[in-house]
Amino acid sequence: MRYSETILVKLDKDTKRGMKSVKTNWSGLIREFIRNEINKKRNIARAERLRAKLFRRVGGASSTEMIRRMRESRYGPDST
Repeated sequence: MRYSETILVKLDKDTKRGMKSVKTNWSGLIREFIRNEINKKRNIARAERLRAKLFRRVGGASSTEMIRRMRESRYGPDST
């Protein structure tokens, strides 16, 4: 995998000293953290779009009303 971008992170002396004392691939760790954060944000955005789409589909009903309608359509009007 080829990386073409560089970021700079400023650390205090104690943190830098602590990093030197721990054998870890810090670059890989930071890359993985950034990827995970990007995926989380994308998932949140996707979920929000889906929620908005469902909200429009049910005519602006609250989540409680929406769940009730879905259950009634599946199991009948007296389902709990």
